[in-house]
Amino acid sequence: MSSGSEGEEEINIGDRGVAERFSELLKVLSNPIRLKILALCLERERSSKELREKLGISKPLLIAHLRKLLNAGFLEYRTELDNARMIVRKYYRTRDLELCIDEDFLRRIAREMNHKRRRKSPT
Repeated sequence: MSSGSEGEEEINIGDRGVAERFSELLKVLSNPIRLKILALCLERERSSKELREKLGISKPLLIAHLRKLLNAGFLEYRTELDNARMIVRKYYRTRDLELCIDEDFLRRIAREMNHKRRRKSPT
């Protein structure tokens, strides 16, 4: 039974897909420290030491934030060997981001939900 007007398809909010993945990305961006990291790395590449100094946070906290940004695809990095100190340094930069919610994006979510609903329907 549908609660909408006649002809509308019922939406199952429990379906995971584009909307849920986008929501997870927004959660990653909802932290002010992570937004500051993205802003700093947009200007130019930054080492973790430089980020820690600019943000005034501990190394473990920075690593946790960097991991979330990397896993979400917002950051990328390159490695460089420091021969003098025999350590590998990582330099982070913000990836090209195109993050917007427009009508096409919302239609894509609706199509995905309709497709999942049809797959689950008995034939």
